[in-house]
Amino acid sequence: MDRELRHELYLALLLLGADEMLLGTVRAWCEGVDERAARAELRNWNEAKLSEIKEWLPTMTGAEREVLQERVRQYGEARGGLKRAA
Repeated sequence: MDRELRHELYLALLLLGADEMLLGTVRAWCEGVDERAARAELRNWNEAKLSEIKEWLPTMTGAEREVLQERVRQYGEARGGLKRAA
């Protein structure tokens, strides 16, 4: 992927207030770390965050719970779509 595009993705995540661990992985990718290593780190971060969200869901109510349930649904759909495309 184009280095400038990677940098723009990093900046977008920064402005959105992304987690520092996620930003660190993307920053390393921008600086040229092996793409396979970056992909593995991103997958690990995604799966850890998914587990964290699923853990919190039973303690939530109302709109906050609905938003996170929708994110989990979208994540599963997107992850499944990626596997089918491969």
